[in-house]
Amino acid sequence: MAKVFKGANVFMSRNLVPPELFDALHDALKLNGAKVFLCCDPSRNAPNDYHVISSPDHEKFEDLRSKGCNLLGPQCLLSCAKEHRLLPNQGFTCCLAMDGVNILVSGFEKDEKVEIEKLVTAMGGVLQTRASSDVSFVIVKNVLAQKYKWALNSLKKPIVTINWLHQCWKEHRVAPQESYRVLPFSGLTICVSGIPADERRQIEKLVVQNGGKYSAELTKRCTHLICQISYVFYFIHLHLILAFH
Repeated sequence: MAKVFKGANVFMSRNLVPPELFDALHDALKLNGAKVFLCCDPSRNAPNDYHVISSPDHEKFEDLRSKGCNLLGPQCLLSCAKEHRLLPNQGFTCCLAMDGVNILVSGFEKDEKVEIEKLVTAMGGVLQTRASSDVSFVIVKNVLAQKYKWALNSLKKPIVTINWLHQCWKEHRVAPQESYRVLPFSGLTICVSGIPADERRQIEKLVVQNGGKYSAELTKRCTHLICQISYVFYFIHLHLILAFH
């Protein structure tokens, strides 16, 4: 079988990788034809130079990245060796958990999107900028996000919170989505007017259970007002949302 790492110069210092994985990583590199250097050399940043590092939290991470080094996480290297794949050359790859996965995000600020893209690409995934049918998951801040209704009504793919992405990062795999689905009132602040107190409590409970915030007073932060006239229609609409979400 061809040695898929042949031609790669891999720098792996014992200070940069978990000790319990060092031997397995070293064996995987040698068996697949890589030239291994048991040190850290930030000056080596050619396209075929790679540096193995435990995580972005390591004290050496930013220094290596600022010098344009190709960085690999232990899980990425072991997966490439197991699947006989070339080492990725994209700055930093933590693992291949999202290989072949296309992510669309909506409702986030520009700086938040930058951080999301770092996580997605570091796990081998692709952050898409436009809505399309090949999207695998949609991450939204709440139901007010621009692409939420399109994802819910047209795409029919999982719509999750940012916490799901963080869980994928933590587990080095595509985590189950059920616990991270976006609730139908997420991001909404709902106030009521002209409704009896006992029924208000029932509304408050429903709103909170489904991800929204209940406001006893009408303020600028309220997104919806339920009044006596629309009360019946509200409950019909609410039960329809909960039934089909």
